[in-house]
Amino acid sequence: MGDGPGVAILVGSLRAGSLNYAAAEVAERYLSGRADVSWPDLSLVPFFNQDVEEVGDPPAVVALKHAVAVSEIILIFTPEYNFGVPAVTKNAIDWLSRPFGNGCLTDRIVGIVAVGPSSRGGENVREELLRICGVLSERVYPETLGIPKVSQLANNRLPEAAENAVRLWVDQVLVYSKQWPGTTP
Repeated sequence: MGDGPGVAILVGSLRAGSLNYAAAEVAERYLSGRADVSWPDLSLVPFFNQDVEEVGDPPAVVALKHAVAVSEIILIFTPEYNFGVPAVTKNAIDWLSRPFGNGCLTDRIVGIVAVGPSSRGGENVREELLRICGVLSERVYPETLGIPKVSQLANNRLPEAAENAVRLWVDQVLVYSKQWPGTTP
C-alpha cells in the first residue's frame, strides 16, 4: 500500500452506462496518486444466505471483505430504486456486516453518494444508508452527496458540475477522515 489511505469503492448499479459508476470513476481519477483504490465486483457477490455463510464465504465475498478490510475509507455510489436501497447495494452491506458487531465496516469511514434523474438526488437511499451504515460504523460521513437531475451520460461522463461536486465531496470525506486515528488522509 502507498502513502495514501486505502479506499474501497462500492457501486450499487450493475448496468452499462450507470450514472453512479461514472461518478465512482470521477472519484477514482481524482484520488489517483493520493489513495490506493479498489473496486470489488458486486455483480459476483451472491445473495446473502446464512446457510452459505456457515459453510464458508464464497470467493466473491472473500474478495469484497478483503477490499474493505484493507481500506480505511469506503465510498458507496448507488442509485435509488423504488424510493430505497437497491438489492446490489444492500446485499454487499449485508455480507460486510457479518459477523454482526465485528463486520468489515466497523472502524471504516463510510461515504454515500447517489446520482439520478430525480429532483431529490436519491435522498431516500442516502437517508436509509446513513441509518444502516450508522449501525455498522461510528465513522459514517454525515454529509451525503446527492446529484439530481442527471438522466444520461454524455460521452460516458457526467456533466462537469456533477464531476466537480464529486471531487469537492471526496475532499470533504478526506478531511473528515483526519479525525480518526489510523487513517492516512
